[in-house]
Amino acid sequence: MKHILYKLFFGKPEYNKPVNVSAYTGYAVNVKRIWNNARHHDIGFEKILRLFLVAVQILFPGIHLRNIFGRYGIIKRNVAIEFYVLFKTCLPLIFLATGFYKSMAAIVISSYLLIETICYVASLIFVSDMFVKPRSYRRNILMLFLNYMEISLCFAVIYASLHLLGPKPYSMIDYIYFSIVTSTTIGYGDMHPASHLGQLTVCVQAVMVVAFIVLFLNFFGSKVETLHNEEE
Repeated sequence: MKHILYKLFFGKPEYNKPVNVSAYTGYAVNVKRIWNNARHHDIGFEKILRLFLVAVQILFPGIHLRNIFGRYGIIKRNVAIEFYVLFKTCLPLIFLATGFYKSMAAIVISSYLLIETICYVASLIFVSDMFVKPRSYRRNILMLFLNYMEISLCFAVIYASLHLLGPKPYSMIDYIYFSIVTSTTIGYGDMHPASHLGQLTVCVQAVMVVAFIVLFLNFFGSKVETLHNEEE
């Protein structure tokens, strides 16, 4: 059983090459490279954005997990990150199912993880030269789908915690439904925000998701097409 699980998650042992450089060292090197225009001659707002996207990584768990699991090999590190992304996607569901969304801590945690995801996805575009070429762009698209679901579910927690759909009692499914409908920009109109704060939150989510779909998924779609052409 142990051998089957290892084969399922890690594949061949020889692929699990050791990571010789810590995530913190790579972090410092990337900040320095952007500051010195080592790989990309950016200036002004673009350079500020790139510096921000790299520098802010130290505030989130992702880089620390990469540093911890990197000592066990690159494949095991990647699998650990995948489980972390899956955990972040499921956490809002746990908040909604257990009623923990009523706590202010749920809003703080959901917003914190939401910001991490948005910064990560943005860095895939604006700081792509800092990333090592992935083993599979299809894997990245799968991770982006989980990121997309995480964004929708985190907003569902925010709507529920702040009662942004009004005083009428709503179920967990109602908040998830409203958030996903907003994310898809369908807007059936059967549910709507009941305050200016709710309207503002819907606007933020809609703009964020439209940018996510149009810019980021199309970017990686072109990467997969390029990879497919190379394979042929």
